[in-house]
Amino acid sequence: MPLFLPRRSFCFGLAGSVALPSLANAHSFDPSDVPPPALETLKWAPKTRAAIQAVINEHGHYSENYDVNRRPYAVFDWDETAIVGNVQDTLFHYMLDHFSFLLPTSDFRHLIHTHASDRPLPKPFTTIKGKPISLSLLVQDILEDYSSLAARYGHLPHPLPRETIVQDAVAQAFRARMVFFYQALRATHGGEEAQRWLIRLLAGQTITDVLAMTRAANEWGLGQSIGQITLRCPEGRAGEGGAVQATIVQALRLTPEMSDLFQILQEHGIDPIICTSSLEDCTAFFATSSEYGYNIRREHVFGARLDEHKHVLLSTESAKYPFPYGSGKTAIIHKYLIAKRQRPPLMVFAGEDSSAHLLSSFPEASLCCLINRKQSDTMQPFLKEAARLRSTERPRLVLQGRDENTGEWLPEEASIFLGETEPTLP
Repeated sequence: MPLFLPRRSFCFGLAGSVALPSLANAHSFDPSDVPPPALETLKWAPKTRAAIQAVINEHGHYSENYDVNRRPYAVFDWDETAIVGNVQDTLFHYMLDHFSFLLPTSDFRHLIHTHASDRPLPKPFTTIKGKPISLSLLVQDILEDYSSLAARYGHLPHPLPRETIVQDAVAQAFRARMVFFYQALRATHGGEEAQRWLIRLLAGQTITDVLAMTRAANEWGLGQSIGQITLRCPEGRAGEGGAVQATIVQALRLTPEMSDLFQILQEHGIDPIICTSSLEDCTAFFATSSEYGYNIRREHVFGARLDEHKHVLLSTESAKYPFPYGSGKTAIIHKYLIAKRQRPPLMVFAGEDSSAHLLSSFPEASLCCLINRKQSDTMQPFLKEAARLRSTERPRLVLQGRDENTGEWLPEEASIFLGETEPTLP
């Protein structure tokens, strides 16, 4: 497990040690001589960092504007924002690599039949040979793979060793078809439907099972190189619909700039709030951990939730809890924060494809910080507006660039996208 020590924690410890000899003269210490805690420079785009720091200084408890009865807060996406990568995608790929599904075939059949139309999928969703394929034929082949794997390996409460099935042709076909299905579902029925389907695949697991897999998936992802991987149905496993292939991006990295920001916000009396479309428990495992350096309070993490029966996750979502995608994210902020604190978010930090509604719903927010990455069509207007406002003195929308080839941020608004070498603005 790669450990991440928050930079400020180390600095404070060192500073405390150095200051010990002067404690005898503590009566002459004037707190007003100590400046409020500030963001580390790290790899922030300078104007973006300055804009965030200005809002913190203006509204934190070192300011006369601070209202202790209406504690300010900032809302953050988790995936592609607080981290580089996606928690739910990482867990999905881990489950495929280890065949970590506990549902009987009959229950899995019901789950996988989502939107299984007989109509051919649009291009580029064809077989490897370029022939049309429908979701219904794809589902038929997925179920055949799933049934064969379940008969061969059973349904174990813990994942199979990766080496056990890495050469299994059925397992490789199952991986390729499941990712192909997910990508096709996203293209034809939208990101929200695809995300709901992805979350429901955890049905049959206990939270203990899910957290154990999340830890293993995180450790695996953080240790792997960043790049694209193509999954392909092996020869001889074409099925009824034909062999397919799908390409995924393997990337999971910590973001020290965000862990430092979370700590500075809390030192200023501003709560960082996570609102993500990934499963809440998976995200909270990452976000609350001191090992990873983020240290968010558990009650400040909001994500997707599934119903439970006797501690086992069901394939249905919590009825009275909004699904955190699009308008659902906004509904969660209204229900759990605005209703109690009687104030909108102070800032919004967005990198997920599902945050356009969140960005447009709180014009009172002092600042919106956007991660410069290739996002959904609904997010593009906000990214382009942030790029346009770069030359203004006090922009409300700001950009943060990163290098997708290394997983590190860049000290500018432009980003170097995966496989490219030059920084690009929206």
